[in-house]
Amino acid sequence: MNPVLGPGSEDRGQSVNFLCPACERRLSRDGAAHPCEHCGADSSVAAPPSDTLITRCAACGHEQLYFQKDFNRATGIALVVAGAVFVPWTIWPLVGITVLDYVIWRVVKNVIVCYECQAVHRGYPENPAIKPFDLVIHDRHVYGEAPPGAEEGHR
Repeated sequence: MNPVLGPGSEDRGQSVNFLCPACERRLSRDGAAHPCEHCGADSSVAAPPSDTLITRCAACGHEQLYFQKDFNRATGIALVVAGAVFVPWTIWPLVGITVLDYVIWRVVKNVIVCYECQAVHRGYPENPAIKPFDLVIHDRHVYGEAPPGAEEGHR
């Protein structure tokens, strides 16, 4: 078990987490492709070998990817709320939460995420060509275009 991420977060090596195209439930592949465990739909998604430098999504083949920390968002928000609740009485909880946040940021590894299908590639070597999340690229995928003025410097 990973002490930072909690129960059920043991280091599982390389895996690809994606949504089943038929039933839209989250699936995980840490090896060969096999049908969806929930609906039985065929799936050709397989986790790439462990030494693979990820350059395209293993689930949909898309080339636009980003990296982010492999940390549960709900837990992060809970930490911020806990710090904010106690700030009116004393500053020390906020200092403690800040130190905890820094430690978590240093310990937790990055994952690679696909802009197109949101598949998560976990446990692979970092690819220097992959940049952090970019809202303009995200908006192009979700809405077809970014808001006016947001495109400057993103072409």
